[in-house]
Amino acid sequence: MIKRSLTFLSKTKYTEGFQCPKLLWYEYNRKEQIPPPCASLQAIFDEGIKVGEFARMLFPDGIKLERNNFPEEQDRQSKEALKKRRPLFEAGFTANRAYSLADILLPVEGDKWDLIEVKSSTQLKDEHILDVAFQLYTYRNAGLNIRSCSLMHINNQYVRKGEIDPEGLFIKEDITDEAEQALPQTGQGIKRFLNIVAQHEEPMVAIGPHCNAPYECSLKGLCWSFLPCRNSISSLYRGGKRAFELMAAGITDICGIPANVKLSDNQYVQLAAHKNGKPYIDKNSVKQFLAKLFYPLYFLDFETVSGALPLYDNTRPYEQVPFQYSLHILDNPKAKPKHCSFLASDTTDPRQKILNSLRKLLKGSGSIVAYNAPFEISALERAANVYPEYAGWLGGIKGRVVDLLEPFRSFYYYHPGQEGSNSLKDVLPALTGISYKGMEISEGGQASREFARVAFGQGVSQDERARVYAALEKYCALDTKGMIDVLDALRRCSV
Repeated sequence: MIKRSLTFLSKTKYTEGFQCPKLLWYEYNRKEQIPPPCASLQAIFDEGIKVGEFARMLFPDGIKLERNNFPEEQDRQSKEALKKRRPLFEAGFTANRAYSLADILLPVEGDKWDLIEVKSSTQLKDEHILDVAFQLYTYRNAGLNIRSCSLMHINNQYVRKGEIDPEGLFIKEDITDEAEQALPQTGQGIKRFLNIVAQHEEPMVAIGPHCNAPYECSLKGLCWSFLPCRNSISSLYRGGKRAFELMAAGITDICGIPANVKLSDNQYVQLAAHKNGKPYIDKNSVKQFLAKLFYPLYFLDFETVSGALPLYDNTRPYEQVPFQYSLHILDNPKAKPKHCSFLASDTTDPRQKILNSLRKLLKGSGSIVAYNAPFEISALERAANVYPEYAGWLGGIKGRVVDLLEPFRSFYYYHPGQEGSNSLKDVLPALTGISYKGMEISEGGQASREFARVAFGQGVSQDERARVYAALEKYCALDTKGMIDVLDALRRCSV
């Protein structure tokens, strides 16, 4: 293996090292084996870039420095820019083989500067302290006189009215003391990580909770590949720390859990189902659940869009705004389901149209069935807060809502094919053989991203938009038709 030469440790690599030293080593020694970020993680990164651009609007006389791949040259250019005593965006400095780009450097009295780190989160997190402390360490050792350090993050109480107001969108939180206190650890961490990446062999790191925090690690597919595809101990329901303890003891298959290991009641149900290779059913509890349903049945599912930057007026950052619904109506047990749907056709707020159409479709009697129903109810409640003329109607239907998640969350029914999950995406194929695999859009996060891309993105052709809209209709319709199929399967097995 030909090792890459290491010149500098960047802020990103430094924070990766805290999550997993093995990932850090791969970044410098086997980068070609690291898969690209998944679509959901890439969306988070892209959102962060947009948020950073909005933050710069607060400093209209600022200077954005162009990035290059040569830290020492970036350092030279940035030190020249310091002389202008104007806000600087992405000024990069090097010191002691550390290299960091500042989101915002703000000139203050004398030769001092305030360091502002911009994040798309709504609160301060531990990893932000590591991030800012690394910058403080680098800039001070590069000769900058840093007066204060702040985190500028999203204000989740901001409500959009017209164009997004950067002043209202952000909250600036002083974290100078926290960054100062972390400086000794920062210098030690830099030395430790430089030593790690210089090693000839990768560090041995056991899998654990760190594989998913603060982000799902890019190496997870590689590091977790020793686990079986079916009956994996990682699928132990709410296994958490216990599952990792069992892995450390060499147990990779659920069926290998020793009899003396204490489990929760639901975990015992799961274990028995996997050992027997047969589903578990509490017939009495399932029958009691089915008795809650009264025809006609309305099977309802929303798709929503959200983000740090609100897309619509009268919405907050990260508020889940419905842009689509699917509704299957079953008049009686032998009737053929009728399908109705809505999908926002433009960038105007779709919530009033959704409320109006559902008020017409959801008649005065019959159960409204949703999977994880609080999500649908909360989406309707937030919409009715903006359009209060629908509040009375909504109050009248909430008591009719039945959550199809209940028998699976409560383990009235468990199929080993669920692999520890009670998501509809896993319950539906386990009970019916119907799967989302192969669909152009196959999960809610993808639906949200694709809608935002074609509805609000630039340069999207009519053909592309039509293709995505057709895929959205197909996906959301399967959610509600799938609920009918799951309900039928529950009825059959409870007899």
